Amino acid sequence: MPKVTAFTCGARFGNSEIFAKVALQALQRMGIETELIRLNDCDLRPCIGCPNKLCSKGPEHCIHKDDGGWLTYKFFESDGDLISAPVWSLAPTSIVSVFRDRVFGYKADIAGWERRGVPQWAEGMKKQRPGALISVGGALTRHWTSLSMATLYTTAFSTQTNIVDQMDVWGVSAHGEAVQHPDLMLRAKYLGENLGHALLNPQIDWTGKFLGDDDGEACPSCHLSLLLARPGNDYVECAVCGRRGKVDLIDGKLSYTWPEDKQNRLTMMGKFDHMREIERHGMMRQSYTEAEQAQLDELKRWNDCVLTPPSRQRKAE
Repeated sequence: MPKVTAFTCGARFGNSEIFAKVALQALQRMGIETELIRLNDCDLRPCIGCPNKLCSKGPEHCIHKDDGGWLTYKFFESDGDLISAPVWSLAPTSIVSVFRDRVFGYKADIAGWERRGVPQWAEGMKKQRPGALISVGGALTRHWTSLSMATLYTTAFSTQTNIVDQMDVWGVSAHGEAVQHPDLMLRAKYLGENLGHALLNPQIDWTGKFLGDDDGEACPSCHLSLLLARPGNDYVECAVCGRRGKVDLIDGKLSYTWPEDKQNRLTMMGKFDHMREIERHGMMRQSYTEAEQAQLDELKRWNDCVLTPPSRQRKAE
């Protein structure tokens, strides 16, 4: 039986959890096993970017002995995933970024696995995995939720998760208020059914295929409208998937055309292009000159301005 794992990032029984549970109930009715993990119940510490990338040997090699390894295996043992989070200050809660950096990233990069081979710890875990996203904002308009869905989308890149539906909610703030919006509850049910449909049809390549409501968004790849418009260019660039589009003004309204683009982060070739970029940079780097090394050593020694947090002071006593 296929399984979907949901990761909720808000308060217990809060609106993001309610919408996630409605989606999971729809999945269960389709014969799909479900499980829900409240990330705020987990002991999950931020990634510190170890130079040796110890986690690439397996999540259990991380220097943090917390729930990060367990969460990594729970994700990769699933056949599809759902992430649901409330919005604070334009973006989802900070646990989303901690979760992304600890569970995904370099060690979980599917493009890297294709080039270097699947690591021993992940054997049997490389699969096409559909996913869905739910963002819940309390503001009365999207003006204060502009970075929410884009940030949630960053969890999908390294594992090449195919986001087949996403639900961008605003105007739902009071604890449990979700049940007072039958239209949104129904939308959450449909999101679950769309995720289930993708999961039950693995013979279809779901890359770039979207089953949710388009809602007139600009980008045809990630179905969001967070665009970079730099002066001097005749194109816009999607801030999420990186795809470039030609912008025109037709009858006083913005219009976009989107040719295929190799730098699209949602495609494997887009990921390969990025990895090759990093490799080329590494080849260009030179050894430190004597003066550069001396400056680096001096900056490492200079700690006059560094404060010791109270927690470390207590440990030193």
